[in-house]
Amino acid sequence: MSRTLHTKHRRTTPVFALSLLGAAIFSATAANASGLFMQEAIIANAGTTGAGDGVYTQSAAAMWANPATMSHMGESMTTINTMLLDLEMKYTDANDSTGNAKADTVMPSIGIFHTRQLNDDVHLGLALGTVGGSSVSYGNEWAGNMMMTDTTLTAVQFNPSLSFRVTDQVSWGIGAQFNWASLEMGMGAGNVQLEKSSDWAYGFNAGVMYKQSDKLDLGFSFRSKVEHDFSTDISANAGSLGVSSEISVPAIVDMSASYAATNQLNILASVQLHRWSEWDETVFDFGQLDRNPIGLNTIDRDWDDVWKFAIGADYQLNADWRLKAGFSYETSPQDDPSKQWVDLPVGEQYRYSVGATTSWDNYTFDVFYEFADLGSVDIAERNIGPASVGINGTFDGRIHFVGMSVTF
Repeated sequence: MSRTLHTKHRRTTPVFALSLLGAAIFSATAANASGLFMQEAIIANAGTTGAGDGVYTQSAAAMWANPATMSHMGESMTTINTMLLDLEMKYTDANDSTGNAKADTVMPSIGIFHTRQLNDDVHLGLALGTVGGSSVSYGNEWAGNMMMTDTTLTAVQFNPSLSFRVTDQVSWGIGAQFNWASLEMGMGAGNVQLEKSSDWAYGFNAGVMYKQSDKLDLGFSFRSKVEHDFSTDISANAGSLGVSSEISVPAIVDMSASYAATNQLNILASVQLHRWSEWDETVFDFGQLDRNPIGLNTIDRDWDDVWKFAIGADYQLNADWRLKAGFSYETSPQDDPSKQWVDLPVGEQYRYSVGATTSWDNYTFDVFYEFADLGSVDIAERNIGPASVGINGTFDGRIHFVGMSVTF
């Protein structure tokens, strides 16, 4: 019996270490692509769950969603976003209540955005944001400890961009993505540690904005796929194993609109397509085949594209205050429990937010609160070769976000 369990652990260790690595890089660098961590730090209008960000011109952070918005931000604008998140994930085991677990993390985040007019028709924008980060520990007693006990993730992106005014109604913009991410992770099987490693990846973004009238603004933007070539060592009691994997962050398409229903009320909306179907599998390279202890070089993910729908309202209460509220819904990329993985259990997501804006001298202050319901995600064991690996149970998750931004 002990020999069988030992073999199962050897098979499980490299597979789940690298699957977590892949999922962490995805959720970290795809800031608005259904990731779980800190995407609100780079949202321009968090009080509306980011609805209408692709046409919002009251915050320099809108350059992240659509660089063409900078053409409508005046001579100069700077925005600093600060945020605190409280993430909780609960696991309930279907077979044994002693395998239940809960992981909590409370972490800050920041985004800095600046745009400046270079001439009558050109604006330059510089954006630096913490687009991912978490430190989660399930402990050594839960049912999935052989696959993951703890993980620490950090991801930052620098996104310089230019916008060009074509007419008073039309502008377009383009930018470059410079992504950096690092990860550490531990597992209970053989005291396995995924050694801290980091990687740079690059891409571009582009967008157009059309001011149809004094009431209606329309925007369309695109963020390209970004490919990470990640290499690290998996260390354990028996030694270390080098492994690498090419990981792609899928493209994002955003369509945004803002409509002035009255002099006091603006209605904001966004529809996004997240190309998660590009993540159909995770491929590993263990170097020499005789060093591959599992006989497996791919993991089937089979994710679907994700649609995100966001709607919000911005209401001028009086001369000093604006009130905001928003809601967003994201479809699930994977509904088959046997294809869920402990590294990133995913399902439908619902976000609810409220916010308020006031000004003092030349400074505008925004505060917001958001609740993200990550729903319940069933997970089941799957067969890999002759072995059955994984866990049977349900993940439930939620995130509280509290933040403030200042624009000047």
